[in-house]
Amino acid sequence: MRSAIPAALTGLCLMASTLMAKPPPLPQTPAPVLDVVYARPFTLDKGYEFTWRKERPTVTEGYLLVLKVDPALVYPRQAAEPVLYVGDTTAERVNVGYVSGHLVVIVPAAAGKLADFDLKKTLIWFGTPELPERCTAKTIAEERDKAQQAGIQPLPAARIDAARAKGGERLSVKDDYELRRQLAPLIKQYAPDETERADNLLAPRVEEKK
Repeated sequence: MRSAIPAALTGLCLMASTLMAKPPPLPQTPAPVLDVVYARPFTLDKGYEFTWRKERPTVTEGYLLVLKVDPALVYPRQAAEPVLYVGDTTAERVNVGYVSGHLVVIVPAAAGKLADFDLKKTLIWFGTPELPERCTAKTIAEERDKAQQAGIQPLPAARIDAARAKGGERLSVKDDYELRRQLAPLIKQYAPDETERADNLLAPRVEEKK
């Protein structure tokens, strides 16, 4: 009787084989995401420095999103990659997303502005390849203009409503460590080939180890 190979192992083997192959051509940007499948607002008791843009703002609230994307846009390359933007900021990619086509991301909101963060009016897109930590408010504004000129629009309201319903009520946690622990189940659900990444997020703090 032939034994079944676990889905996670299959995904890892597929990722290994694809990364050894010639990288796919870099897609044209700006490019929209395909869908948002999960959206949950969050707040933190203790803020943290957001290193995914040059200004490094302090994050105290924002959104956790799961986005369906063109895998070619998130192929891990040894060079600048298309930057993911959400509204007025860059987004932190918590997983790779190449095999699954799903990205789990953290999107910070400006301090005190979560109530004004309307996903139904927010552009979500991939911009010019760059290192996100080099992106400034000026960069983001310029890339948003390019996206609008290319005809990229906010996702349909019905899709945002469905994603918000799936995300549920606002998440309130102590800090970014606890925030990232909440993302592990999302990675396992939407990107099962990256289970190891999810397990790493669940690892105890250094001071918690016995």
